[in-house]
Amino acid sequence: MQPGRTPSHTLRRALKVALVAPLIACASSSGEINVATPPGELPALILPGGLLSDGTKPAQRHERSGRSVVETRESSEGAASPKAAGGLVAASPQPTSYALVIGIENYRDVPAATGARADAESFAAVMQTTLGLPGENVRVLLDDRASRSDINKEMRWLTANVPAGGRVYFYYSGHGAPEPTKGISYIVPYDGDPSYLSDTALPMSDVIKGLEGTKAKEVVAFADSCFSGAGGRSVLPEGTRPLVRVAKTKAAGRVSLLAASTGAEISGPSPDGDGGLFTHHLLEAIGTGAADIDGDGQISLGELSEWVSPRVTREAKRDNREQHPELTVGSKVGSADDLIIGWGYAR
Repeated sequence: MQPGRTPSHTLRRALKVALVAPLIACASSSGEINVATPPGELPALILPGGLLSDGTKPAQRHERSGRSVVETRESSEGAASPKAAGGLVAASPQPTSYALVIGIENYRDVPAATGARADAESFAAVMQTTLGLPGENVRVLLDDRASRSDINKEMRWLTANVPAGGRVYFYYSGHGAPEPTKGISYIVPYDGDPSYLSDTALPMSDVIKGLEGTKAKEVVAFADSCFSGAGGRSVLPEGTRPLVRVAKTKAAGRVSLLAASTGAEISGPSPDGDGGLFTHHLLEAIGTGAADIDGDGQISLGELSEWVSPRVTREAKRDNREQHPELTVGSKVGSADDLIIGWGYAR
């Protein structure tokens, strides 16, 4: 390791290498599928029987877009999950999963959300490299390509393309804002104005409703933002004081939401300052398989929350602030322990 570089900084730079630029479209891949967990224990909607293979090593997988390449390599020993580009590991592919990834750092009319673009690029890399989503199933909106109309358009794309029984991952990194009188939480698009939220921004409840409107069996949403108006990744109209209480966003029946903080807190930066603290640990948890707490080769939503939350809270306290990631599970999902985020992590 070079002098002056922390392990987290190295991981962040490696993730940036894994995704050189936005992943807009790429050709579908083929090859054997690595399944470390017995087929009967895998969610059938993601890996139907016809997609399973008897092989224990994944074939080399190349996923290309117009400006990026993600590669995975075979493991010669089988003792650990196959190493992929950027130091990530490759779990079992999820060919019927879709992802909408949004990262807005440089806004048209409000201060920058430092590191939000890199957060989104890195999350998209984990979706393709570790979870094996086909490139054409991943949509990435960054900065000025993440206007209100752009986001609405891609939400409609999910509704039109996600098959019955599939899965949706939604990720947002950028500013949030509270409506000053009612405390309604909004995500702020590139062209959003905190003084005219109803006209220029998107209520988080509407985003959840839109995700619920897809044909997916389940939706897993992540938000590295905050809605308190107290600073960090949160903005208010000029002259307005931060709110003490913000209405909690409720998850819909098939939608589960893991948010970076509670409604009255700030979503702060990672120790290296390259992105959000929440996303830093989220990427590590999924991308390296670290959140496989019980070592069974798969990561449940419950394990993911249990691994990420205390680390975020502990590091936020070192920065003299409070940040508690908040998990809300949809009523039709069941237990967070039953929703498997990734599987096929070799141990």
